[in-house]
Amino acid sequence: MKYKKYNFLTLIIVFMSVMATLCIWSCSNKDDLAIDEPYEPQPEELVTRHSYTPVQLNETQQAINAKLQEFSWKLFKEVYTNRQPGTNLMISPISLEVDLGMFINGLEGETLKDVLKTMGLENYTKEQINDFFQTMMIGIEKADEAAIFKSANAFWYNQDKKANSDFLSIIKEKYDAKAEAMDFGDPKTVDVINAWCAEQTNGRIDKMLDFTVPAELFHLMNAVYFKSRWAAVFSKEATKVQPFYYADGHTADIALMHTNYGTFYLDTDEYQLATKSFVDGAFQFVMILPKEGVDATKAIPEIYNFEKYVNMGMKSVNLELFLPKFTSDYTENNLFNYLANINPTLKFLQDDMSFFEDINEDTGLAAIQKTFFLVDEEGAEAAAVSDIMNVTAPGPSIQIENAYMRLDRPFFYAIVESNTQCPLFIGYYGN
Repeated sequence: MKYKKYNFLTLIIVFMSVMATLCIWSCSNKDDLAIDEPYEPQPEELVTRHSYTPVQLNETQQAINAKLQEFSWKLFKEVYTNRQPGTNLMISPISLEVDLGMFINGLEGETLKDVLKTMGLENYTKEQINDFFQTMMIGIEKADEAAIFKSANAFWYNQDKKANSDFLSIIKEKYDAKAEAMDFGDPKTVDVINAWCAEQTNGRIDKMLDFTVPAELFHLMNAVYFKSRWAAVFSKEATKVQPFYYADGHTADIALMHTNYGTFYLDTDEYQLATKSFVDGAFQFVMILPKEGVDATKAIPEIYNFEKYVNMGMKSVNLELFLPKFTSDYTENNLFNYLANINPTLKFLQDDMSFFEDINEDTGLAAIQKTFFLVDEEGAEAAAVSDIMNVTAPGPSIQIENAYMRLDRPFFYAIVESNTQCPLFIGYYGN
């Protein structure tokens, strides 16, 4: 069967109009539910609607967005595969990508080519990439007045060096970046930078750096923050303490939220995938549950694309969902190592760097990211700060069916912007 290609927003509108005529909160009982008391699903409390303005990209920007989606999931797969045992994790692809977007404006030659190839953007110019990030970030911030998404950029550089004026001009114009000369030998400098990180993430990431040293050349930072209510909140009375079966084999009781709602759903031999809308449908929470006995990495998409999943059989269902209520924070220090895994030819040559007017020393690069995530009955909150640092040392027709998804064992999740499917955050919970 051939599926007609639908815009995601159009599918949402059609789907919601159909669901509005149905009683979407009733479903058949499950004999294996481990609920302390019988629970009769109730109609969900809908949040007051606001205006939603989908992010609009031109043809070139849509192509860049598709390439970055693929890069986002490849990066997450690298982080997940190389994680420390017993670790929950979450990264913000968009935060790192914006940071890299600024970063490429200080690169030339083979290093620039290598970084662009790693991101899948070797066929695009700096100007096209800068325009993409400017359009995307402004668009996401303005997508929905009821959801909070904000992004901020900063370039903290050594006061003893003369920053390249062209680089400063571009990151200010295209990324609205704060640029400030700093004394990295002053212990108070770390307090200034950490205060900026805390301000941009609503206090969720308040200690990005432990210290700075005089030899440092710069910290190029992006911070993103997201907070939104669900389009239909969970009933707190339905949240019950129930078993969760962790990756290492042990079982522990945790709070599992419970609801029934209409959504998009895909069931394959390797995983279940479902979405839950935040208020107004501007953003989506994507849940991916690997099937038992299946290699979890096979459940990590190479690219998340809505039309792809429609063609795979994604359909509209009335889903009974159990979702853990949890918080998570994560620090990733090896992002450039994972970029090198994606592109083994990646290298950073001193002669290709033009962040400063004249730097003669050999320099090393590192990229780190810290994230925070919270999900509960009301909605979700997420934050991230990415830091690229440089130091003078080496270094179809809708049929409503019922479905069932119980996230009581390790699973993946993501928050994406609905129209572009841009992944803002991608995570794993299971330890």
